Amino acid sequence: MSANFRKSIYGIGRYTLKRFLSRARATYSVKIIAIIIFCLSISVGEIFSQDTTRPEYEKADQLIENQDYKSALKILLEYEKKKPEDDILLFKIGFSYFRLEEDKKALSYFEKAIKSNSKVSKYYDYYGASLYFSGNIDEAEKQFLKCVELDPKAQKAMSMLGAVYAEKRQSSKAKSYFLKALEIDPDDLRANYSLGGLYFNEGDLIKAQKYFEICYKLDPENYATVSYLIENLYRQGKIEEGEKYKKNLIQIKNSSKDPRISNLRYFRFDSFPIKDFMIVAQEGFTKTGDLYYYYVFSVFDKNGKHVKNINVESSVVLKEHGFKYIIGMDTIEEGNPKHSTSNIAYPELPSYSELKSVLTEILEGKVNFPSSSSPNSK
Repeated sequence: MSANFRKSIYGIGRYTLKRFLSRARATYSVKIIAIIIFCLSISVGEIFSQDTTRPEYEKADQLIENQDYKSALKILLEYEKKKPEDDILLFKIGFSYFRLEEDKKALSYFEKAIKSNSKVSKYYDYYGASLYFSGNIDEAEKQFLKCVELDPKAQKAMSMLGAVYAEKRQSSKAKSYFLKALEIDPDDLRANYSLGGLYFNEGDLIKAQKYFEICYKLDPENYATVSYLIENLYRQGKIEEGEKYKKNLIQIKNSSKDPRISNLRYFRFDSFPIKDFMIVAQEGFTKTGDLYYYYVFSVFDKNGKHVKNINVESSVVLKEHGFKYIIGMDTIEEGNPKHSTSNIAYPELPSYSELKSVLTEILEGKVNFPSSSSPNSK
């Protein structure tokens, strides 16, 4: 997983945009960055454990607990002038900067805390997280390993090591650490989700299903989880089950207050190869209007280049001719789509298997796409 994954695993209310573990996300005209929102409400109170609690910091601790990190820093930074080597104080300053996503400052204070007291595992945990989110994956790995050495039950560090090795494409090590994290906390959403993604990418859809279903039980409103469940079921040929989750996904989209979700035009529901191409199947959230695309099949060549979209389109003009849908195509030329339509039209929405057969004919060059045509029923 990339350094773009923010700190939700280390606190409340942090979220990120994240690609679905190397899955291509494409729409009619642009590539979609998939949404992952992890509601891992790990209490900020964890920093108030016995080894990090002192009466003189009580007011600052309360501000941290209320997520008012800027106000807490004003107090803590004043204390630093008097106690520049107080490791607990330095850690709390680093933690506050960490939660404000000021990673450079957070790194500095975590380093100081470790220099002052090298025996506290938590310091290495957060130091590693700051390094990871800053893009220094190799150094982050070292800190997480040190954390685990000091505390073999350091669950978050285990999960983060899984993320590090997943990013390094060391799948076996990644899975090993995610599984270790789950031994400590079976409800770790990040570890379950990541394992599902790793198995999905390896084509082990049964194991992927297991972990995605766990994620769904933990957070049924997670857009990314539901999207993965749909595609995983479609790839297993379990179309009817996948259709049920589509309804959930639409509800999540319609009720979301996050514009990155609410503004999505399409959702991905399947992927499959045809010849030397990989097809990513998407469905429109909206299926009304003067002109709309019901399905968009994005076509990628063997090098992963997005070369065209094959669309199931509908329009008022088409309906005036007695049809509901027609096959269209957008060929990507210098980054811009060039649209054309075929002479294949339907009075009703064709079956999914029929559409996949048509896609094969198109990619074999057996279907013409004139600039203007009169549709013939098929």
